[in-house]
Amino acid sequence: MKGILIKSIGGFFFVASRSKEIYQCRIRGKIREKIYPGDYVEIDKENKILEDYYPRNNLLKRPKVANVDQVVIMHSIKDPEFAPSLLDRFLLLVESSGFEPLIVINKIDQAEVGFEADFEEYKEAGYELHFISVKENINLDKLFERLNDKINVLTGPSGAGKSSFLNKVIENADLRTAAVSKKLKKGVHTTRMVELLSLPNQGWVADTPGFSSMTKINFEIEPEDLSWYFPEIAQYNNDCKFNRCSHLHEPGCVVQKKVKNGEISERRYKSYKQIYNELEKKERRY
Repeated sequence: MKGILIKSIGGFFFVASRSKEIYQCRIRGKIREKIYPGDYVEIDKENKILEDYYPRNNLLKRPKVANVDQVVIMHSIKDPEFAPSLLDRFLLLVESSGFEPLIVINKIDQAEVGFEADFEEYKEAGYELHFISVKENINLDKLFERLNDKINVLTGPSGAGKSSFLNKVIENADLRTAAVSKKLKKGVHTTRMVELLSLPNQGWVADTPGFSSMTKINFEIEPEDLSWYFPEIAQYNNDCKFNRCSHLHEPGCVVQKKVKNGEISERRYKSYKQIYNELEKKERRY
């Protein structure tokens, strides 16, 4: 029988059938180190043995989830305070892994009037945004529709409301939610392992460990490739005077001109420069 691996704990592998019946299986052979949640597998239903796995479409490396359809990045307006540079790093992590990001901004019940203007730079860059309030049930249905019939990965900084959201949309999820440190205003980690949770349709969602910081994550990209992961910059990569323009200091750089004219977000450009310099410094060390 073909099924989908949803989690592994203590030597047991939990596999869901098409009808979402769960089988607790032992594993055959040496494949235990080769499969991850999201992988489609073949099991001996009678003997509860996981025998083999099917070729996967993709693999998200951090956290390791197979056959991902979309990555949902959830941030909050407040508690913890929204940090644009942190969202930029999440976007880079997702896009450099080859996935389309979906941005979700939670806790809009705490936002001031006109808060949407603070996110225009992401809309102009071409990203899809959803503004929600888990606490007040605002816009949850519309977001839930975007999760239908997909393997979703839900990630973002700790305390943004990921577990609270899943508790709302998944019956009996009972996920432990994170308190936000009053001293640090950062989330406390709550999710320790990757598990696919069943949505009340044909969809799945992986609740993943949250991050209060992205500064220690090593992006596996070269500095000269960074611009391809900033959509508003990437569209001008072939228009500059010099090939492989870094968009930092070269004369005749179209991107710098666009920033100066307000056609590219200055704030996003500063984020690009900061990450570029970090990648360059890392490259010099090696």
